Amino acid sequence: MFNLSRLFGARASHIAAIDLGSNSFHMIIARWENEQVTLLDKLREPVRMGWGLTEDGRLDDDVRDRALACLERFGERLRDYPSRSVRIVGTKTLRSIHDSSEFLREAQNRLGHPVEIISGEEEARLVYLGVAHCIAPGEGRRIVVDIGGGSTEIILGQGMLPELKESLSMGCVALTKRFFLDGKVTDKLVKKARVACQQEVAPVVEAFTERGWEEVLGASGTIKAAAKVCEQNGWTGGDVTAEGLEKIIKAYRDHGKLDLNLKGLPSDREPVFLGGVIVLATLFESLGLKSMQAADWALREGLLYDLKGRLENRDIRQESVDALAKRFHVNVSKAQAVEATARHLVDSVAEGWNLEPNEASKLLGWAARLYTVGLDISHTDYHKHSAYIIDNVDLAGCSKAEQSQLAALALAHRKRFPAKKFPMDNTDLVHLAILLRLAVIFNRAQKKTELPPLSLKADDKALTLAIPGNWLDANPLTQADLEGEAGYLKDIGYELTLTAA
Repeated sequence: MFNLSRLFGARASHIAAIDLGSNSFHMIIARWENEQVTLLDKLREPVRMGWGLTEDGRLDDDVRDRALACLERFGERLRDYPSRSVRIVGTKTLRSIHDSSEFLREAQNRLGHPVEIISGEEEARLVYLGVAHCIAPGEGRRIVVDIGGGSTEIILGQGMLPELKESLSMGCVALTKRFFLDGKVTDKLVKKARVACQQEVAPVVEAFTERGWEEVLGASGTIKAAAKVCEQNGWTGGDVTAEGLEKIIKAYRDHGKLDLNLKGLPSDREPVFLGGVIVLATLFESLGLKSMQAADWALREGLLYDLKGRLENRDIRQESVDALAKRFHVNVSKAQAVEATARHLVDSVAEGWNLEPNEASKLLGWAARLYTVGLDISHTDYHKHSAYIIDNVDLAGCSKAEQSQLAALALAHRKRFPAKKFPMDNTDLVHLAILLRLAVIFNRAQKKTELPPLSLKADDKALTLAIPGNWLDANPLTQADLEGEAGYLKDIGYELTLTAA
């Protein structure tokens, strides 16, 4: 379908979130009752999918098989869960695979639920949400750092809301692959790794430091492991400090290999720990950090609370769509009129086209709010500008697939149907594009006119639109647009017939 979560219907009592990271796969299951989330179970497997990513963007067969076997085990726990109660996301490695469609299909078969690939900005937002629910925010700003296998997220926020989010292409697996693949550790390699991290961090440092913060928090495996190592070796009282990180790095340099048995370090994190510590030490140095508190919650807990919000009809995606529409000065009244017409058309053809009305209406509603954002750039071919903006902006809460679908609808809402650039194999999305095009036609006039009763019937690729004849006579431009639309749809194999009601 549209990769929108099926969040409508009965409220769920159990919810689950899965994070397919570059180093580990995590699953968390919780019970939701009395407006509270109670964690029931956690599973983690160090799949290290990032190790299997080749330079040309392919996933090594052995790593692919290991990842799918893990998902098969996770899927056993989720068989009886409705889709609205589960959210599964992929991060840096899945973002980097040249063509992830085959892996995503295999993953869905094993899990019984679809996998979303999220952007680095969305990953950062969810990390902040998880940490904020773990350690209650104080009065001032806090900076949150999450070091994953393939990327590092840095977030500056206040209260429950992030203000600045960055996702950097450096992580414990990526850095280990690049500099310590053979397991050897030398002063020269450590220096090269630190310089590479400094180059990645440098462009974003000023944006964070000019705002300032009062609290420093870290999340996920590397940081929690570093805090434990520092504490158990007597270097700190439980926090991560710059001095403690340098002692860890020195211990590896002195040992000369990655297979260092540090007190407090879990054995399954040993191969990638130094890479993560170098990333963290670079952030301490570049941002001027002194100490950092490790939080127990991160991305997967953020997913749970985001899912809980959707189930309670507090969907951050709707807020993001409205904010983007406001930013690009969308005519809200016209957008609402297009949305109302599109929803009416969905109800008319839902049975004939086998559309899920709530899902279809939600996606069309967002598209109706955003299809004109490109007008702020140019009136000429504004639909192309709209599609580019939607596809590339940070739309909090949306997966990359959802943004791409919204962009495709904006691109296809006028003129000839862009069959070469539209995912024509997604029949449901083609149908939504047709409905949006018709809704736009009926609301194109500058002067608001009352629409007539519309009756649209759909049977495969045949559409019959019944409109009162006297209304068409009074609105010749709309009639001309509809006749032109019949020609455009004929180009993609659809037949639109106009009849008098």
